[in-house]
Amino acid sequence: MSGLAKILFFLIDLLLLNMAMALAFWWEPATVRNAIYLVIYSNLAWIFLALVANPYAVAKTWTVSQILKSQLVFLFIHLGVLASLVLFFKRSYSASQIAWLYAVFVPSYFIIRLVALYIRKIRTHEVIRNYLLIGKNEVAAEIRKHYALNPDEGFRFVGQIDFADTPHLLSSIRSFCEQHDIHQIFWCAPRASAQHLNDLINFGLESLIQVKIVVDSGSSSSHLLSVQEKELQTKQVSALPIDEPLNQAIKRSFDLVFGLLFVVLVLSWLLPLIAIIIKIDSKGPIFFIQKRNGLKNAPFGCIKFRTMVVNQEADTKQATKDDARITSVGKFLRKSSIDELPQFINVLKGEMSLIGPRPHPIKLNEKFAVHIQNLMARHYVKPGITGLAQCLGYRGETKDLADMENRVRLDRYYIEHWSFWLDIKIVFLTVVSLLRGSEKAY
Repeated sequence: MSGLAKILFFLIDLLLLNMAMALAFWWEPATVRNAIYLVIYSNLAWIFLALVANPYAVAKTWTVSQILKSQLVFLFIHLGVLASLVLFFKRSYSASQIAWLYAVFVPSYFIIRLVALYIRKIRTHEVIRNYLLIGKNEVAAEIRKHYALNPDEGFRFVGQIDFADTPHLLSSIRSFCEQHDIHQIFWCAPRASAQHLNDLINFGLESLIQVKIVVDSGSSSSHLLSVQEKELQTKQVSALPIDEPLNQAIKRSFDLVFGLLFVVLVLSWLLPLIAIIIKIDSKGPIFFIQKRNGLKNAPFGCIKFRTMVVNQEADTKQATKDDARITSVGKFLRKSSIDELPQFINVLKGEMSLIGPRPHPIKLNEKFAVHIQNLMARHYVKPGITGLAQCLGYRGETKDLADMENRVRLDRYYIEHWSFWLDIKIVFLTVVSLLRGSEKAY
């Protein structure tokens, strides 16, 4: 289990434990002093045991029965520690209070783990990542051995290129990746020039391939590894900040929290209101769902409020100024960008992010892909409801090649320099842009 997963499970367990105590006291009330003692002692006991007994050291190859056995032992230890509260501090609790506590806590504790195991198994069976090793040394051999012994992690070795024997390294990598379906490149060279790494990162962005820089960390860095991965004595550093698992978790958490709040507080009442107005204004569906290019260039259904009369050119022709297809209500929705709000549903589904490159209609992508070499780099991350290019004015119709080149340039800057604070800055810039209005919002 990764460090981030351990922290997440630990916080969830504490939440479940305290919810179970609250329900136990609701079912059978206790004195305030006894309740406070139990809450403090139970939480401290859980924290201490988590640090000492390490219940989160669960191997990816473990079965359901192995997980149940190991976790039951830990729960019995916690119960024993809790029982000492009665003996040493002479607190009095009824048997039913303790029974209710564990009757609620234990099932929820195991349900969380079984759901996580089930999701992991589904992802393992569905997602196989082909990887390419750059370099022939002990570090490369260690990576290959690790993934060969742990097939459940979903990595499949496809090939290896030795930087020492290859005069035109990038050309060899590009040629190999074009012949094979490569998802990840591990750079295991002990030394690399800045130009080599920059070229490799650029290639990864354009080809939608993740690049990892791997160094030999030796026994001194075993704290970086989980208990089940101590044989893999390497440290893997993502070439781009957005590829780090922690950063991905932060970005997705921001999407979910902000998205859920917006859907509950705003879209829950605004959507029915807009739907009624659209229906009164013109015939046709409430939503316009258009196929657009998303993460890894995969198509998805981008949801918008319908702003045009139903027409045959909706997927092939961009909206232009004074477009006759736009309805009277549609003009207001597009000018205010309210037509984009249903895309919060795409965010909750995991198809989009709050911040990222705006998704293009498939026909528009095909039109400019032949003219802009690094256009595909936009699809290295999930598309966003708003993005750096949009808040700086590059939104709406792309009349010429220069408009698209500037949009791609800003999108690429965002991907290469992502940070949580950059996302926050883009949110504020977007609000300012909406308040000022835009000549391209039509």
